[in-house]
Amino acid sequence: MKFCIVTHGCKLNQFESSAIESKLSRIGLEYIEDPRSADIVIFNSCSVTNNADRKARKFIRQVSRLKGERDVVFIVTGCFVQEGNEEGDFSGVDLLVSNKDKYRIPDVVKGFVEGKGLSLENAVTRENGRFEFEPDSFLGRTRAFLKIQDGCDRVCSFCRVPFARGRSVSLEYDEVIRRFKRLLDLGYREIVITGVNITSYYWNGYGLKDLVKAMVSVEGDFRVRLSSIMPDEFDVGILEFVREGKLAPHLHLSMQSGSDRIIRKMRRDYTSSDLVRISEIARKYYEGFGLTGDVIVGFPGETEDDFRQTVEVVKRVGFFRLHIFPFSLRRGTVASVMPEQVCYEVKKEREKVLFDVVKEISFDFRKKFLGKEVRVLPEEFCDGGVYGYADNYLRVFSKSASFRKGEFCYIRVKELDREDIATVVGE
Repeated sequence: MKFCIVTHGCKLNQFESSAIESKLSRIGLEYIEDPRSADIVIFNSCSVTNNADRKARKFIRQVSRLKGERDVVFIVTGCFVQEGNEEGDFSGVDLLVSNKDKYRIPDVVKGFVEGKGLSLENAVTRENGRFEFEPDSFLGRTRAFLKIQDGCDRVCSFCRVPFARGRSVSLEYDEVIRRFKRLLDLGYREIVITGVNITSYYWNGYGLKDLVKAMVSVEGDFRVRLSSIMPDEFDVGILEFVREGKLAPHLHLSMQSGSDRIIRKMRRDYTSSDLVRISEIARKYYEGFGLTGDVIVGFPGETEDDFRQTVEVVKRVGFFRLHIFPFSLRRGTVASVMPEQVCYEVKKEREKVLFDVVKEISFDFRKKFLGKEVRVLPEEFCDGGVYGYADNYLRVFSKSASFRKGEFCYIRVKELDREDIATVVGE
């Protein structure tokens, strides 16, 4: 029997989908990438923005039409399910599974294959089920993901993640380290530390810095990469471990705005100065430190001056890659009923302006590496060459045939890719 998993959204969703795929493959099912040829389709959905909701509805309609042509079992899980969307959104879906029960999907499918029907009753319930994810493989990836935390206790005015993922909870310290070493034993050379908010990790006195310290002390040729961090909770002392050569010199900052007034309206506990300070400290430890992030434009009440401040902070931090989101009104959030909602046209214009700013920053950042060697982990072989990521998250392309997937190599940068603002070309 063939199954397919389609994943939208964050790295945490990607990690959990990989775990489900791994467990289903272990019981003899065949994984395929095309849902049109699958007997079982599992959709791990996202609901972080209105656009994510639209994509979820579109995919559900596509599979529902497919069910009209042949027998397909369709399971939907993830935040789109958790957000309590309209019943009509799930027409054609055979089983809806909440985030807290997502780990039970392999047991559900196993029960179905054995003729017991498609029901959560066929799956064991565990008290700490949100961490019952430990993949043997990551769908052909060279990077592995390690989930150390789930949920969120913050009350940001624009966000529904706490409703979708629940309160913050952390995986036991010793178990994190055990899983980390196991991924190394499986041959992965990059491990991405992931969660809803990894900077809130806490277990019996251990914090994120303690985890990173233990990880970089392990023998071997590998690198650790942190996923998105909250600026006010991030311990800058972690950056000291970049000197060890095993913590990737790259941070993804959850910035959202560079205007202190808007940051306060977002109910976030940092300032624009905190963002700049982190970037300055990072570059003291590694000159070519890579900084990426997220920004929301057009938050309710955002004036031209607020937006100008955001642009200035983006320049001062030096983001060479930035996810830019026009504000998305999310039902049930404080921001959804705030006055002074910004019109669509203004949000799109600000998105374009900021994109052009980042394009220039990225060009200047990448120029610094011309003629220099960067360490790269090859990932994707296509377009007559290989794509991979340097330690600082520069995307690198080379036509050399000597590089092997999953093994570090050194590539000399010889030109900049003008089509992709985050890519350099090497040899």
